[in-house]
Amino acid sequence: MLINDSCATTAVPNRPGRLLAVVTVTALLGACSTLPSSQNAERSAMEPLSTEAQPFDAAMANLTTALFARAQLDPSEQRVLVVDPPVDLKTVRHAAVTQEVERRIVDVVGRRFPYMQASPMADASLERQPVMLLSCMTPVAAPGAMPSYMDEPAKVYRIWASLSDTRTGKVISSETVWVRAEDVNVTPTKFFEDSPVWVMDHSMRAYLKVCGGKPGDTMDPAYLNGMSTSVVVNQAIAAYEGGNYPEALAYYKQASLLPGGDQMRVWNGAYLTNVALGRQQAAEEAFGRMVDSGLAQGKLAVKFVFRPGSVQFWSDRAVSGQYPAWLRQIAQRSAARKACLLVVGHTSPTGTRAANEVLSERRANFVRGQIVERAPVLRVRTEARGRGSSEPLVGTGKDNASDVLDRRVEFEPRACNTLRVDRMPGRV
Repeated sequence: MLINDSCATTAVPNRPGRLLAVVTVTALLGACSTLPSSQNAERSAMEPLSTEAQPFDAAMANLTTALFARAQLDPSEQRVLVVDPPVDLKTVRHAAVTQEVERRIVDVVGRRFPYMQASPMADASLERQPVMLLSCMTPVAAPGAMPSYMDEPAKVYRIWASLSDTRTGKVISSETVWVRAEDVNVTPTKFFEDSPVWVMDHSMRAYLKVCGGKPGDTMDPAYLNGMSTSVVVNQAIAAYEGGNYPEALAYYKQASLLPGGDQMRVWNGAYLTNVALGRQQAAEEAFGRMVDSGLAQGKLAVKFVFRPGSVQFWSDRAVSGQYPAWLRQIAQRSAARKACLLVVGHTSPTGTRAANEVLSERRANFVRGQIVERAPVLRVRTEARGRGSSEPLVGTGKDNASDVLDRRVEFEPRACNTLRVDRMPGRV
């Protein structure tokens, strides 16, 4: 049985030695806009959520209700709730579905938990020591499964969330639901669709750590210290997606000076807004900052778009016009760091495995040739390799804007003595 929008409580404990059982619903008689009584809340805390794949709306109602039932906040005290925009575990970006998660959670809270005042991620909200709600999602093999699963297009997504109290710095509840894949739209929002570089940086690691926290866990200090920066970054993203590029650039500059501001969202944003404003030199410098950051962290993934089945870049200059600047920065920054690089090509899951492996290696060799041409010293410090479709980040197989990250090229710093330099071609 699923919880619908009638008044109900449920909850969440993991029972030792077994998976969570099917949900039991305790219907409340009387006003649905009030918090369940302490007796009902205590009883609901003994009732686990379903491990079945649910429709999206039912899953979000279940998730939100269970989070607050488990937290058992005092309904006589008005508190501020801030929903930090949800992220995808694999791509650490916002998508259509993550926006829907946020909207649905805020709607459920407004109707069922009147003692919580949902407020935007803003300095004024943070000053009131809010309760923070963080949520994440990832494809999994089957309902009830926990690890990410990417061998074929997903049929189920796991969505999990945590409530944390900034007064105490502690996680106060957590919960997980499974959602039918047909209800999950992973198309990225405009900023993340436009961003050329993907890297799991410190800001996203801190978010994911709090999102995955269990009751009683201490909130990650890096997340707490970076909340004010996240406010500015979110304002910058909103300005960029609204087409207000001067305002967006000002926000990105402000964020870069704040604690934790040296992050990929900031440098992607600085790059995109400078390109939009025709500031080519500043845009290339911002891209170079991303290259430095990615190489320092051990992986730099760049969204080069190729012609279908080809090793040639997409011919539309609106897509590939900036690629020469990207390649120049990758080459120059890698050479300056005296880095040895493994250049890795990836493809989406469409096509046969053998064909994908060949195509991905050819594309990696093509990109390697491009950076060697710009920095010949890298000829003996780089190797190209293809991994086909074995490591997708999205895995939908749609070959559109939603899964462009699956067709990426990565640059991985390696110890120079581990590269197969004897097999490297001179030019590609």
